[in-house]
Amino acid sequence: MKKSERLLLGVFALLFIVIVGGGGLTFGFNHYRGIVAESDRLKDRLIEMNQAIHEGAEWQRRSDWLESQVPTFSSRQEASTKLLESLQQEAEKAGLTLSGREFLENSRELGPDGLPTEVVAGYFDQATVRLTLSAAKEQALFTWMHALQQPESFLGVTRLLLNPSGQGKTVNAEVEVTQFYREKPEAKLTSASGREER
Repeated sequence: MKKSERLLLGVFALLFIVIVGGGGLTFGFNHYRGIVAESDRLKDRLIEMNQAIHEGAEWQRRSDWLESQVPTFSSRQEASTKLLESLQQEAEKAGLTLSGREFLENSRELGPDGLPTEVVAGYFDQATVRLTLSAAKEQALFTWMHALQQPESFLGVTRLLLNPSGQGKTVNAEVEVTQFYREKPEAKLTSASGREER
């Protein structure tokens, strides 16, 4: 081999080593960064899991409180009736007059066949009443709403529309109040031998 051929072969070999070595180095570095990123994600996940374990007792305490406090009614009609009674009582205490009352049905989505779809509505059953108040004093209205929304009552103002009445500090209001509850399971009839009857 001539000197120029050896020089050309050496340059070619050096260039080949640089290209292949650089590609291998880049691949290795990217792979290393991926492993470091995955390790960081796993460390964060481990921290979250440990935190969840430490908070487990607190969440269990909250769940126990919820289970012991949630009101139960045998039907939505019973829940709606009790809701309206408690709204009326609190309104009388606050000096308000409820001028309009309307029970609201939960809207159901219709499927492609036109029948209601089975949708899990959430953790609680709900009964909602829409109330209308005319020329209600602001202070009395907000006192009434505050009295309603106590954690133990499981009541919530889910919609509120206020319009000034033009007479001092009074407003016309449309308020939707929702009672969150659990429906009592239907009692199963059993015979004296302990078998379910149908």
